[in-house]
Amino acid sequence: MSVIFHPLRVRAIEADTDEAVVVSFDVPEPLRDVFGFTQGQYLTLRTNIDGQDLRRSYSICAGVDDGELRVGVRKVRGGVFSNWINAHLKPGDEISVMAPQGRFFVPIDAAAHRHHVGIAGGSGITPILSIMKTVLAREPHSRFTLIYGNRSLKSTMFKEEIEDLKNRYLTRLALHHVFSDEHTDAPLNMGLMNRDKIGEFLRSVVPADDIAHAYICGPYQMNDEAEAALLAAGVPDERIHIERFGVAQTDGAQVGAVIHEA
Repeated sequence: MSVIFHPLRVRAIEADTDEAVVVSFDVPEPLRDVFGFTQGQYLTLRTNIDGQDLRRSYSICAGVDDGELRVGVRKVRGGVFSNWINAHLKPGDEISVMAPQGRFFVPIDAAAHRHHVGIAGGSGITPILSIMKTVLAREPHSRFTLIYGNRSLKSTMFKEEIEDLKNRYLTRLALHHVFSDEHTDAPLNMGLMNRDKIGEFLRSVVPADDIAHAYICGPYQMNDEAEAALLAAGVPDERIHIERFGVAQTDGAQVGAVIHEA
C-alpha cells in the first residue's frame, strides 16, 4: 500500500440527493495499478481549505468491474471537507488522493453458494454498494440481501442505482428499505435501525441461520445495535464484518477527520 498522495483529476460530480454528491476521478494509465481496489475499500483525499491542510476518507462506491473510481460524499453538519466538496469542487479540478485502503471485505469465491447480507445506515451504503455490486457480478451462485435505513426515500443515497441492480439481479438481490421519518404500508419497513428492528428481519425475511457473511456500516450506534442483533440471533462473530466511520470532534469544535476502522 502506497502512503503517497497522487494528484487526480475530477472527471465528474453528480448530485445524488439534496445532501450528497458522487465524485468520479480520472486515473492515468501509470497509476492504474496504484488505484486498483478491492470492494469495500476507501480513499483518503487531501486539500487545502482556508489555509488548513485537511485529509478525509470516503468509501469507494463502485464495483471492481465498473471501470471507474468514485466516492459518495454526504454533507456533514460542521464538516469542512464534505461541505467544500459539495459546494466548491468541480469537474476538471485536481485533488490529492491516496491509494485505496481498508479491510472491509471478504475474498470473492466464484464457486461459492453464499448468502451475503448488508446492513447500511445513511452514507454507510457506500462501501456496501461496492461489495454488493462485486459479489453479484463475481459470485454467480451467491445471493445478497440489503437492509438499508434512511430518514426517507428522498434522502436515500444511490436509490436509482440500487433499483437498477435489483432489476438486473431479480432472483439474487433482495432489498429492504427502513425509513425513520416516512410512512410505509409495512411496519417492518418503518422505524429506527436498532437491535429490535434488525432482529425483526432476522426472525422473518432474512433468517439468521442462512447468513454466510454480514456487512455493517452506518452511524456508530446503528453498528453496535446491528452487531448485537446478529450475535443474539446466532450469527457467529467471525461472519460479522463492521466498517466503523465517524468524526473526531469535541464540544463546540468543527468536525475533524473521518475515522475508518474495519
